[in-house]
Amino acid sequence: MNKKDAVKIANLTADLMMVIGRMKRSARDPDGQAVHSGTEFAILDTIQRHGCKTVPEIAAWRGVARQSVQSVVNKLVDAGLIQQKENPDHKLSPILVLSPEGLAHYDEARELMWAKYRSARPGLAEGDLEAAERVMAVIAQTWGAGPGDD
Repeated sequence: MNKKDAVKIANLTADLMMVIGRMKRSARDPDGQAVHSGTEFAILDTIQRHGCKTVPEIAAWRGVARQSVQSVVNKLVDAGLIQQKENPDHKLSPILVLSPEGLAHYDEARELMWAKYRSARPGLAEGDLEAAERVMAVIAQTWGAGPGDD
């Protein structure tokens, strides 16, 4: 890869981080109430969509410190959005699942985001989404895409 392409990838990644920041700040229902903080949604999404079941797995998948995940998980447990189940493989690391309330909260947040995403569709050409998926997959692999990746 030449330097020009590396700069394009760096700029794309920086722009993606900016978009994610905007998404985190704009997750509101029609009444203007916050549906979730971005970090809380990220934890719910990692459990629900990526199948990570423990705090260490979530931290590894997201590439963040276990302690930061634990503090958010504690809030989500206290709010009744996540339930903890006994983990036969590790007594100190319970299995995490979304509670019925957590699943409803997660689905509501995703619906609000999907509405925004649908509004972007007219600005995209055929094949743009597939190309973006491929680019993001390569970038993710470069930085380590999940548990066990170096």
